[in-house]
Amino acid sequence: MLSEKIVGYLEGLVKIAEGQDYKIESITFYNTYAEIPEKEKCEDTLLEMEEYLSGKNIEILSDGIELEPEDNVISLEDKIQPFDPTKINITMAPMALDSLAKRLRNHEINLNTEFQRKGGLWSKTKKSQLIESLLLKIPLPAFYFDASDEGDWLIIDGLQRITAINEFIVQKTLKLEGLEFFNDLNGLGYDELPRQFTRRIDESSLITFTVNEGTPVNVKYNIFKRLNTGGLELTPQEIRHALYQGKATVFLKELSSSKEFLKVTCHSIKTDRMLDQEFVLRFMAVCYYGIENYEGMPEKFLNETMDYINQQKQEKIVNMKEKFFAIMIAIYEIFGNYAFRKMAVDGRRRPINKAIYEMWCKSIYDLDDEQREKLKEKKQKLLMKYIDLCEQNDFQIYVKASDKYSYIKRMNQINDLVEEVLND
Repeated sequence: MLSEKIVGYLEGLVKIAEGQDYKIESITFYNTYAEIPEKEKCEDTLLEMEEYLSGKNIEILSDGIELEPEDNVISLEDKIQPFDPTKINITMAPMALDSLAKRLRNHEINLNTEFQRKGGLWSKTKKSQLIESLLLKIPLPAFYFDASDEGDWLIIDGLQRITAINEFIVQKTLKLEGLEFFNDLNGLGYDELPRQFTRRIDESSLITFTVNEGTPVNVKYNIFKRLNTGGLELTPQEIRHALYQGKATVFLKELSSSKEFLKVTCHSIKTDRMLDQEFVLRFMAVCYYGIENYEGMPEKFLNETMDYINQQKQEKIVNMKEKFFAIMIAIYEIFGNYAFRKMAVDGRRRPINKAIYEMWCKSIYDLDDEQREKLKEKKQKLLMKYIDLCEQNDFQIYVKASDKYSYIKRMNQINDLVEEVLND
């Protein structure tokens, strides 16, 4: 029974839906659920909320990715993984801005072309006022770099500031505007400033923290995650992309844009923050790196899978690619547009669910060609049994949890269902 407080939340959604042809986006619905105090929720709250809106003839548009409970509560994924602090090698040192500019000119700081769009988040006025801070001798916040490769530093924190410096001093495309104190300098570029001002900029002292070679990659990942405070916080997959450059980044980009993957996911997984590439990575994690390596910490598991892919020979990469395409095709032939989603007798198409995606990828991957063909022939029986499974309380609980026990249990439940259909 929904409490008055939850009904109040839902009535707010009803008002929104009334102006949208009685439809509400799934992201709006699930974020409303996330905002409800935990003391107001029970095991069936989400289902009851859906039924309440359904009773008002409101359709929840479900082409997106389901917000799973691990996004709303603290899980093992949110905790920093243990590591040996003696292996952390971070140096703090002052650096003249002119030295930073030299690195930029010689392409020794990786602005990362995949993230270059994020380097232009600041307005021209904000960039100009950063340059004005240097003219006023106001210290800038510290910069953080991954300096494992001496000739190719990665920016951990400070991308917007470095982009402004690069555009003004190196590329010389930025003209000052909106200055609060040096109004006379508005409209001028770096080369047009009087020497006393360019000297002040060049000699400005910056505080830099460099994460040096030998620091474990998982430690770097957590440093990225904790310190990245720019205008657009990097997603976990974007951080992996920065840290694991190589075969893995090229591989994931190719597979996530393939027609097989786009078809089975109905083009519904967003590409702008690399969520699509994370889904491909999850396939590789459960099917190749191995669920036996899962320790209850999804981020660590996926990080290690990136490293695993980078270590593979080209022949294995080709094999993994072909197998991925075959599994995506097989899953679409069985589930159609309902692939990777919870199913129910009402026939409504629900959002794609990460945990269910992993379960079905692994289960179908483990079958041989003959078994897959047999499963396609029996897909109606499979779908009915899967609908029954989705309605079971324990399955719903296992799907929502990230601990290793729940992870293995839900995998086994899907495998048992498939085996039952094949042997029937």
